[in-house]
Amino acid sequence: MERIKEKIDEIYPHVVEVRRKIHEHPELRLQEYETSKIVASELQKVGWQTLSSFADTTAVIGILEGKKDGPTRAFRADMDALPIKEETGLPYSSKIDGVMHACGHDFHTAILIGLAYILSELKESLKGKVVLVFQPGEEGGFGGKILTEAGLIEKFGIEYIIGQHLFPNIPFGKIGYRKGVMTANADSFRIIIQGAGGHGARPEETIDPVAVSSHITLGLYTLLAREISPMDPTVITVGSIRAGKAGNVIPSEAIMEGTIRTLGERNREKALNRLKSVAEGIASTFRAKAQVEIELGYPSVINDPEITDKVTQAGKIFLGDENVIEIEHPSMGGEDFAYYLRKTKGSFYRIGVGPSYPLHNSKFAPNEEALKIGMGINATIALLLP
Repeated sequence: MERIKEKIDEIYPHVVEVRRKIHEHPELRLQEYETSKIVASELQKVGWQTLSSFADTTAVIGILEGKKDGPTRAFRADMDALPIKEETGLPYSSKIDGVMHACGHDFHTAILIGLAYILSELKESLKGKVVLVFQPGEEGGFGGKILTEAGLIEKFGIEYIIGQHLFPNIPFGKIGYRKGVMTANADSFRIIIQGAGGHGARPEETIDPVAVSSHITLGLYTLLAREISPMDPTVITVGSIRAGKAGNVIPSEAIMEGTIRTLGERNREKALNRLKSVAEGIASTFRAKAQVEIELGYPSVINDPEITDKVTQAGKIFLGDENVIEIEHPSMGGEDFAYYLRKTKGSFYRIGVGPSYPLHNSKFAPNEEALKIGMGINATIALLLP
């Protein structure tokens, strides 16, 4: 442990430099070309076998064989940024207008680069094989799905995988863990309401899709209150309703878009089926038609208890017992780390950076000392708890 901490202190300035370089040049999902070049260059500097463009994407895979027998385990970082204009005022702010690392993926990438340096230096103590997965397209690009469907787990014989994410709701200096369900299924829907347009002064001659969309919205929110158990968290949000262009014209069509978040497959299926029937039924009541389109998003992250125990043990060793906290409730956010956990065991943990602006905020600027925590937890798992 002392050697791990010494190596972290040695490489920390360089890891900060790399993180800032990535932060200055953010790239959107599945377009992480320069970021992947930085990653590949850093891995090659310290002797890792490096595979670029895995699955015909910007993904970079690093492989290091230890000097002793042991399991093959992986650590994953996401690389993409968000279409947000940065307002942090930092000297290394984004140089790409309208694009920003507002979710900490620059941190995640730098943490794994730091891990590569540490494990290379301490290779004589490393058991088995470590695979570093630098993934594109977490922000809605289904990068985890693409890589796993391309055979990532099988190709490298990955027996378990670890992921991490900065989290403003956990105090700085602590990590959060949760066994079992960690995040929600994150699905989206689009409802196209076909009515009959006409003059706003003569609504009796029309079938008003705007009125129908209002009733559907209320019906979906009532569905939550009357058909879904309050003990089974579900969120339905209508985030967009578009219809018409003039105040005195009743349009012929309205389009509603939203998200539905559920925990577990049973509740997911029930909520999606009822959303469709409620929308179609209400539209029919008002003589309109509703076409419901559902896009399945990221499934729930379900952490393996055994691997989560490795995370908590590593946290207690590196940070102390008092700095490892259990996350009481699952997040209703989505995370495509879930796809790896459908193929192998693993665990996804949170690195506290609070108090802080929230994730996806234009002023999100976490404490860079969080890099040390991520490197320390991952290196402890890799070297002491294989």
